[in-house]
Amino acid sequence: MNWSNREAVEELRDCLGSTDWDTFRTASNNLDEYTEAVTSYISFCVDICIPTRTRVSYNNDKPWFTARLRQLRLEKERAFKSGDKDRLRLARYTFTKAIKEAKRQYSERLEQQVSANDSASVWRGLREITNYKTKSPHSMNDLRLTNDLNEFYCRFDRQWNSPDSDPDSDSHTQPPPNSYHISFISFIQPEQRHPPFYSRPRHLQTAPAPHHTSLHFGE
Repeated sequence: MNWSNREAVEELRDCLGSTDWDTFRTASNNLDEYTEAVTSYISFCVDICIPTRTRVSYNNDKPWFTARLRQLRLEKERAFKSGDKDRLRLARYTFTKAIKEAKRQYSERLEQQVSANDSASVWRGLREITNYKTKSPHSMNDLRLTNDLNEFYCRFDRQWNSPDSDPDSDSHTQPPPNSYHISFISFIQPEQRHPPFYSRPRHLQTAPAPHHTSLHFGE
């Protein structure tokens, strides 16, 4: 999305400013429906007012591989399919020369970033060159893992009697579990509730602030 277009941003701001937000509140039965309706409407206004542009990227593309290099690569492929050896030789030479020049310019830009002590940009560029990707952390929202933890800690709640003890005797029974065991078990939930909506932070910045909106529904 092109947020640099001031006219489009102003149009979006006018659209959101002229909206009757009480309509969403009266048409909703609870807070979840109200929030989902508002965020969906904001996304709808953004799609209408803010222009979008589609860009195609490939996983093997390097940051120094510019749009001109893509055109030269396509020209080399067309020359190869045409069967013209002279044209193919010229296309290969032009493509190879352009690659060396693009690498040199990108190397100079990295050197300038190092000289300017811009370590964040340097490391970001190195990760793009090496195609390094951080490993995503394992999700803890696993129902089986939660059940295993509950089963592990619930063993403290079980009343075990020794084989030689009298079942009617209260002197040999195991004392009740400590309170912190019960608190920990009650803290573990078998599932977590995910938010029913998602809104981009940039959308919320553009949307006007609510004017003391009441959260009582069904009025």
